[in-house]
Amino acid sequence: MVAPVVTINGPGASPGSGSGAELLITPVGWAFSIWGVIYTLAIVQAVSALASSGVRVSRRFQVDQVVLYLAAVLWILMAALDSSTLTFLALAVMFGAAVDGVLTLARTGVEPRRHGLLTRAAFGLFAGWVSAAFFLNLSTALVGWGVVEADQVGWQLVVVAAATLTLAALVLRTRLVAYAAAGLWALMGIIVTGASEDTTAVVVAGAIAAVVLAGTAVVALRGASTPHAH
Repeated sequence: MVAPVVTINGPGASPGSGSGAELLITPVGWAFSIWGVIYTLAIVQAVSALASSGVRVSRRFQVDQVVLYLAAVLWILMAALDSSTLTFLALAVMFGAAVDGVLTLARTGVEPRRHGLLTRAAFGLFAGWVSAAFFLNLSTALVGWGVVEADQVGWQLVVVAAATLTLAALVLRTRLVAYAAAGLWALMGIIVTGASEDTTAVVVAGAIAAVVLAGTAVVALRGASTPHAH
C-alpha cells in the first residue's frame, strides 16, 4: 500500500513517461494520465485486501505484487538520475514481475470473488501498462547506447510489433480485460503521436496493432464464456 503512494509523490516521472529521448512511438502526453487510475486502483485493492475477510491469494502472486510496486519506487529514483540504462533495468524488473503476476493470477485466482475482480482490474491494468512501457524504455535505452537513432522509423515499428505480439499472447493466456485495455490505451497514444507528427507509418502500424490486440481480447473473452463440453 505504501509503494504506490511513494511512487506518486516521488521525484521524476511515472514509469514510461520520463523516457528521455522523444521517440516516434512515444504515446501522446495525456496518455500517461492512466497512472492516476493505476495507482488509485492499486491503493483501493490494498485496502480491500486488508478489509476483506477470508482473502485467499497465492504466495507467488503476493511476491509479484511486492516486487512490482517496490521496483516502481526504484524506477522513480532511477528516473531522477536521468539514466536511460538504470531506468530500463528497473522497468525490466517491473516487467518480469508483471508478466509472472498476470500468469499466476490467471492460474490461481483470488478469493473472495469481489476482491478477486478488483485485483484482476488493478493488477491487470498496472501490468498491461508496464508491459507497454517496457518496450518504450527498451527503445530509449537502445538510443542512449547508440545502437539506433530516435528519428528512424523502421526499427520503432518492429518494437511496436513485438510489443503487440507480447501483449496479445498474454491476453490469450490470462483473459484479463484490464491488461488488454492498458495495451490498447498505449497504442491509441502512439497513433495520436504519429498523427500529430505526420508520420503515416506510425499511425498505420499503431492502428493495425490496436485491431490485432482488440481482436485477440474478443477471442479470449469468447473463449472464457464458452461452456466446456463434458
